[in-house]
Amino acid sequence: MKKIILATTMLAATAGFASADVSISGAGRMGLVQKNIDGNVETQFSSRLRIKFSASGTTDGGLSFGGAVRNDQDGVGNTANGNSTVFVSGAFGTLTFGDVNGGAGDNLVGQISGVGFTNLGDTNEIGFLPGDSTSVTAVRYDYTSGPLSVSLGASQTNANDFAHKASVAVKYDGGTYNVAVGYETVTGNHLLSAKVGATFGAATVQVKYVSSAKVLGCCGQKGKNQVGVSLDYAVSPSLTATAFFTDHAYGYIAKGLGATYDLGGGAKVVGGVINNGDDTLADLGMTLAF
Repeated sequence: MKKIILATTMLAATAGFASADVSISGAGRMGLVQKNIDGNVETQFSSRLRIKFSASGTTDGGLSFGGAVRNDQDGVGNTANGNSTVFVSGAFGTLTFGDVNGGAGDNLVGQISGVGFTNLGDTNEIGFLPGDSTSVTAVRYDYTSGPLSVSLGASQTNANDFAHKASVAVKYDGGTYNVAVGYETVTGNHLLSAKVGATFGAATVQVKYVSSAKVLGCCGQKGKNQVGVSLDYAVSPSLTATAFFTDHAYGYIAKGLGATYDLGGGAKVVGGVINNGDDTLADLGMTLAF
């Protein structure tokens, strides 16, 4: 009897799985990283693997729904909404709960281009406010009509702190150019960001500007303006060179130079070098998408 119940259960589970839209994807990287910090040079091995499980479905009325969860190589994932999202989507737009970026953060405004297979400390990135926590649920609403997109976001820093951070962003995509603006606020801090991108033949230029009314941190720092610019140049269909400059306005200026060679099939050779004042970092390795 137990065998019959087990077989029936497995058959039902298999049938349900076959009728659902379930996919598995992944990303990996491997290579060497060299750090020159205060004159001390260290070379290290670096690797990472992430597997993403995605599932989706459609109601009888045409409403789409689904979710995704990511597991890293250390086995940590889907802990209190870390690395997981759930969404519903229709003519009204898309509503996503879980580990999502804010409406203005990395969603519509985004960042200029970085270099290196590890992105070398993310020094190309400017304009962040605390509050996009991955330990509790956040929510984001997205709507696109033609070239115009709108995004609204809210997130928490703990389970008892409702709507701790709020953000809104608007983007216009004209094909060879795009313009995006965003506004974020959290605990008396306000941040306005804007980014323009344009493609001229083989070259793509991005410029980002951030203005903050006040920024949390040590020593009672007041808000300052930040700016970043990047250039991606397609040397050939397989080879792209990238350079960036960012003025973080809080003690350092970062510069970076790198290149990416596409091997095809989801594999790329990526390398770069950045300097943020006293420190220099460089890496060379491969990124893998499957």
